[in-house]
Amino acid sequence: MGLVSVLCWSCATKDDRLFEEKKQEDLVEVFKLEETNFDKFKVVEIPTQETATKEAEVKKEVAPPVEKIAKAPQTKKTKNEVAKTQEVKKEVVTTSSHPKYPKEYPEEFKKYDKKYKKTWDLFKTKFFKDEEFTFAVKYLGITAGHIKIETKGKVQVAGEEAYHFKASMKSAKFYEYIYSLEDTLESYISADTFLPLKYTLTQRESGQNVDDLQLFDHEKLETYFWYKRLKKGVETKKELKTFIPHYFQDSFSALYFVRGLPLKVGDKYSFPIITRGKVWILSMEVDKVDNIKVMDKWVDALKIKAETHFPGVLKKSGDINFWYSAGDTKRLLKFEAKVKIGSIEGELIEYKEGSNE
Repeated sequence: MGLVSVLCWSCATKDDRLFEEKKQEDLVEVFKLEETNFDKFKVVEIPTQETATKEAEVKKEVAPPVEKIAKAPQTKKTKNEVAKTQEVKKEVVTTSSHPKYPKEYPEEFKKYDKKYKKTWDLFKTKFFKDEEFTFAVKYLGITAGHIKIETKGKVQVAGEEAYHFKASMKSAKFYEYIYSLEDTLESYISADTFLPLKYTLTQRESGQNVDDLQLFDHEKLETYFWYKRLKKGVETKKELKTFIPHYFQDSFSALYFVRGLPLKVGDKYSFPIITRGKVWILSMEVDKVDNIKVMDKWVDALKIKAETHFPGVLKKSGDINFWYSAGDTKRLLKFEAKVKIGSIEGELIEYKEGSNE
């Protein structure tokens, strides 16, 4: 699902903006991957201080008495032994920060890694737990639905601490006579590198049901993609494994990645986006500062012009304009995307501030 598709979701009522908090089934289980080595990509909740204390108390009550064993006398290490230990530690750090390329790895991706590392060097994480955005989405001038974008708490995925971002898309009740949808999109991003680890999309629509799972293995520099669609009683399945560049975003996490860039008028950035095993290049330019009206207030906003291209050919996905707040938090305020027929516009109508962890 491309970046434009993510955004594709005032005669609508306030009830249309009410999103039910539903527990999503992990697509690792839906595609029955828990029996393979992919079960490491299942989401694991990180215990809070309160739960960790309770677990420790339970273990203390249940644990049998431990017999104390006398420690063996320690001998002092010679200077040569200490030096060897330091060399080993240094070697481990060096190899982990520069991934070894697998055999048959595309030369083009090696070039990407050198080129786009510069963008990551400019990036600073902006993570606000419990932050919420609600956008009214207009198509052909009519509010067809709403999107709620949330920053959830940290979780563990693939053995890493990860940021959890979620988007819920829902059609307006009156619009359901034309087309109804209730979609959920989730992205899990490494808290250490801000690189995607897992992307899931569930679409429950009047025309189709879709399950879309993408996993990203940064050690092997590979992505795995599973897709299942039920449309008019016909089920379509896809499965794919392919190489990926080291630096990239998925089509949802890119919205958060942009917030962490300096974003000064005149700045130009580009970086890869991976969607269903394909690598697209997002190019963007900070065009100007606009004074726009959002939630009944006039605010300064950075207008960003963006477009996506499939590398190697002249295939163009589309033009997208974003407006981020000009302040330090760089909140997404508005977007506008061209589609095959007309354009889609989104405007922030509700916002809940999050906490800076």
